[in-house]
Amino acid sequence: MLKPRLNRISIILDEFNFSQKDLSIYLKVSTNTVSRWCRNINQPDLEKIYEIAKFFRIDNRRLFEPTSWDKEQGKAPYLIYLEEKEKSEN
Repeated sequence: MLKPRLNRISIILDEFNFSQKDLSIYLKVSTNTVSRWCRNINQPDLEKIYEIAKFFRIDNRRLFEPTSWDKEQGKAPYLIYLEEKEKSEN
């Protein structure tokens, strides 16, 4: 199964014509770290997301891939969990 794309950092960098290297210098992290974020291998912590959003003066939600669960079939996982929990308690 493919890992879902979670962040849009590489897209934002392209939009602002800003390099991974420059972002790594600003954030005081390695270029490898930013590269892994851009390839969605690793994810920045929320404090770094905040710093990136503040730096570019964008809403932090632009740094995340939007989610939509409309096409998902079946019950939401939390409902299944609650049903199983209730069964095990009885």
